[in-house]
Amino acid sequence: MKNFLAIFRTMINVPTVISVVIHILDSKKIQPSYNITMLKKILFALKILRINRKIQSGTSFRVHLVMLLKLLEISPEIKGDVIECGTWKGATACSLSLMCKLTGRKLIICDSFEGLPEPKKSDRQARDYKKGDYAGTLEEVKKNISKYGAIECCEFVKGWFSDTLPQLNRSILLAYVDVDYEDSLYTCIKYIWSNLTENGFIFIDECLDTDYIALFYSEKFWRKNFNRTPPGLIGAGTGLALGTFYIGPWKERLEHPKQAAVNGAYTMKSMSGYWSYYPAENQ
Repeated sequence: MKNFLAIFRTMINVPTVISVVIHILDSKKIQPSYNITMLKKILFALKILRINRKIQSGTSFRVHLVMLLKLLEISPEIKGDVIECGTWKGATACSLSLMCKLTGRKLIICDSFEGLPEPKKSDRQARDYKKGDYAGTLEEVKKNISKYGAIECCEFVKGWFSDTLPQLNRSILLAYVDVDYEDSLYTCIKYIWSNLTENGFIFIDECLDTDYIALFYSEKFWRKNFNRTPPGLIGAGTGLALGTFYIGPWKERLEHPKQAAVNGAYTMKSMSGYWSYYPAENQ
């Protein structure tokens, strides 16, 4: 009976998955060398959907498909690894590892494997979390990836981001950052950006709090650390537009119970989110 119900639920989801795949993975930029047919896209999407059902995850499988799209649009001749910061139980890592196997890349998984650290008093996100939240042991994550992903594509980096990321010295093509705290986001972006390839991507999970995502528009942060203007963030304040109904803002979510945002946004190294038009000053 359990097997029948599992098959039945999968059959119900097939039309939805097909629709999602058609809309998200329809791209003329997908590299022919990956030989990714419509059938392969659908089967891949079903695998990701299964992963999200089997392993605790706070990220929609639709966001996983967007990251797959970006990887498929990049030529395999362009070198670069994929990095995940904050893996929890390894659900997104499972999906990313399968993407890396498909595109011939390496996945670097960075996590304390002890949950969140003790928050700093100045961190505004600290009110929502406590030390040890979202803990998944290294053994647990490896077990999940071995079962549902491609562990042969993975490299594990255990430790706090402030200790491990300053040692990062490799080309990064795509980064997925799900780290909750402002301090952790600051650290991840600071050390990943300098390793990001020219047209590389950084995806984040917490994208609805406008104070949190302000980092991607902070002229001070980008001038101080990289001597450049801010890149901006696609999906800022709402998440990526992936077939859900969401008006926001996030602080009013209890007043709009039928609205549901997709937690996912991204920036590119080649993007710009800088306001420079000041008529009175430019005259």
